[in-house]
Amino acid sequence: MSNATSNNRTIPLIIGGLCVLLAVLVWQVVPRSPEAYSADPIPTSLEEGIEIDPVQAAIDQVNGPNPMAGILALKALAEEEPPNVDAVIELGRFSIQSGQFDKARERFVQAIELAPERSEPLIQLGMLELDGDSPADALIHFERALVVDSAAHNAWFFQAQCYERLGNPGLALSSYKRFLPLSPDTVIEEAVKQRILLLEENSTNS
Repeated sequence: MSNATSNNRTIPLIIGGLCVLLAVLVWQVVPRSPEAYSADPIPTSLEEGIEIDPVQAAIDQVNGPNPMAGILALKALAEEEPPNVDAVIELGRFSIQSGQFDKARERFVQAIELAPERSEPLIQLGMLELDGDSPADALIHFERALVVDSAAHNAWFFQAQCYERLGNPGLALSSYKRFLPLSPDTVIEEAVKQRILLLEENSTNS
């Protein structure tokens, strides 16, 4: 087997792993909701200054020595009236971690119904469908995420993944190029450049 053939088989595996890496990077950097950008008043007392986000407090519990207490706290927030959308999304994420994919899907659908203007649950649902080998369904969610939030740049990357799996390298190439200047990480940027180069070479040779 030639080195060129070996490289062509290795690069898609690298890109596949980068899907997970990109998702982790984006969700760690981007605030969970638009409210994170609001201009809060300057606290005038110590009590005001130490106000804690209940969702983050619950997440810290899940990642601590008593994870069930954190899950119960998230469920309580998700069952409030109105429900806390961030808590619903986090429950979906933790459902994925525990292998409860149907439950995760229910949570993301619920979050979309509660906040149709938010891209996070749409992208999470799209990633779930993509991992479940349903690229056509996943593509719908990524496209909708870009409609409701033009800043959901990572949706371009996952959209390209969908097009590749659907056998449409031309549209995949277009989506990768849309994502490239918005890449949040130099490692991902270089990998995407390699993917673009490979698709262009395949297009030329076909």
